[in-house]
Amino acid sequence: MKKILKRILFYLTLLLFFLCFAVFLINYYVLSFSKDNYFSNVDWLWNKEVWLVFGASVRWWKPSLILQDRLDVAAEAYKSGKINKIIVSWDNSSVDYNEPFIMKKYLINHWVKKEDIYEDFAWFDTYDSLYRAKDIFKADELVLFTQNFHLRRALYIADKLGIKAYWVQTDLRNYAWVRYNYYREILARVKAFFETEIIKAKPKFLWEKIKIVKNDEIEDVKETLKQDIFWENNTWILDENNTWALDEWTFEQNFQ
Repeated sequence: MKKILKRILFYLTLLLFFLCFAVFLINYYVLSFSKDNYFSNVDWLWNKEVWLVFGASVRWWKPSLILQDRLDVAAEAYKSGKINKIIVSWDNSSVDYNEPFIMKKYLINHWVKKEDIYEDFAWFDTYDSLYRAKDIFKADELVLFTQNFHLRRALYIADKLGIKAYWVQTDLRNYAWVRYNYYREILARVKAFFETEIIKAKPKFLWEKIKIVKNDEIEDVKETLKQDIFWENNTWILDENNTWALDEWTFEQNFQ
C-alpha cells in the first residue's frame, strides 16, 4: 500500500512539475512579443488614427483609478493631436452596468468630441476586445492604452490576430492590489495562448461592421449618407436597400 501511495505521489509531483514548466514556457513566449513599439509618453508617439482603451471596472458610476488613468492618458493624446478616434471597450452584460457609456462620458467631460468615440459593449476579455476591434471596426493598426501588467498580453493577442499594435503605458500611480494583478496575469497569459494558438475562438457576439469615419472623410459621408454604413451614437435606420445606414437626424446633429 505504501509503495502504491509513493508511486501516486511521485506521478502527481511529476505532473505538477511539468504543468509549472509549461506555464513558465508559455509566459516566456507571450512576453517575448512586447519588445517593440513601446512608448512611455504620448509625446513620443507618432500620430495614429485609432486607439483602444480597455475598461477596468466602474464603481458607483465612476471609473476605477486604473480605468481613470487609462482614460486620462487617452484624453491627453487626443488633445495633443496624437489620435483622432478612440474605441472604448468593456462590459455591458447587464442593464444596470454600462462601462463603455461611463468611459465615453468621462472622455467627453475631458474635451473629447463624442463623434470621435466608438463604443464596444460586448467585451468579455482582452481577446474579445481585440478580435472585435479587427473584425467589426476593421482596425488593422491600433494603439493600446492600459497598465504595464496587462499590456504585454494585449500586444501578444494583437499580433496573433494580425493587428499592428503600439502600446502606451498608463501607470500614473501606485495601485492597490497591484501584485494580485501581476500574479493573475500568469494564468491569463496561458488562457490567451490557448485562445489564439489552439482554440482560435470567436467572440460570443459579432454583429454588423462599424465604419470608423476618419476626419478627412466627413464631407464624403455627407454626400453618401444613404449609401454607406456608418456609426454614430448607436442610432440606426433601415434604408430602402434593407441595409443599415446612419440616422440622418443624428448625423446632422453631430456633423453639421
